[in-house]
Amino acid sequence: MEINIIIVHYNSSDTIHCLESLASQTITVNVILVNNASTDHSMDSIRSMKEKKGLAIQIIDSPINGGFAAGNNIALKWAHQNTPKAWNLLLNNDTLLPNDFLEILAGTAKELSRIYVKPFALSATEYDFSKQNIRHTGKQYISIPTGLCFTTKGIFRIPYLCGACILIDPQAPLLDEDYFLYYEDTDYSRRLQEAGYLLLTTDKTKYYHKRGGSTSQKSDIVSIQMTSMWRYYKKHYPHWMYIVKILRKIEYFLRGRTEIIHIIEQTYKQ
Repeated sequence: MEINIIIVHYNSSDTIHCLESLASQTITVNVILVNNASTDHSMDSIRSMKEKKGLAIQIIDSPINGGFAAGNNIALKWAHQNTPKAWNLLLNNDTLLPNDFLEILAGTAKELSRIYVKPFALSATEYDFSKQNIRHTGKQYISIPTGLCFTTKGIFRIPYLCGACILIDPQAPLLDEDYFLYYEDTDYSRRLQEAGYLLLTTDKTKYYHKRGGSTSQKSDIVSIQMTSMWRYYKKHYPHWMYIVKILRKIEYFLRGRTEIIHIIEQTYKQ
């Protein structure tokens, strides 16, 4: 099974560490890296690493930073044209993989292809890089009344695959580029299901995620997050929006984050 690893890069040294873990894989690695109009010197290091490590990296320079979904779509369109039979692994640039991760994931995908008639998307267990403990199984659940994400099933909770690591077949649809950051994986999982795909996970291997939600307390990040949340609800659950707004305001009031309440209201009206 041929697999492309798709990485969206923007001004981050984390990408180097991710590529280093890819260079140590036990099977051949093909990387499609989209440079989302980085403004620092990180791409110089990436190009230098490509030469030193001998990684097969296809670098695509985007003239603008269109966001995470748009960056992945650039890579997927290139893959569909140049490697039409390859599966594609959407991988966050701040992840690290065990040496046998891709070999196990590819083997698991082959086994599942013999079991399921329907197409599927596949993820794996995510570990917190700092704490070295399990964060989730690769599948999470969004609570419709609150917009919050949980690791377990529950009433009014909809499953989705975490966008940090999703393996898809060559026929899988593109992502919705209206999401700059956040909720694009929630929306994409729904899009996959509507196209007949199963959302599967495996515990045979794991990946390590450095950040996850660690930046979510910064006001500018919260604004982007809330904007994406309302876009998701306008698209799929418009009748729940007012309830979500009230519950999220209560949440941040109880947490003493009153400045976030203004962001919730401001983004809600956009």
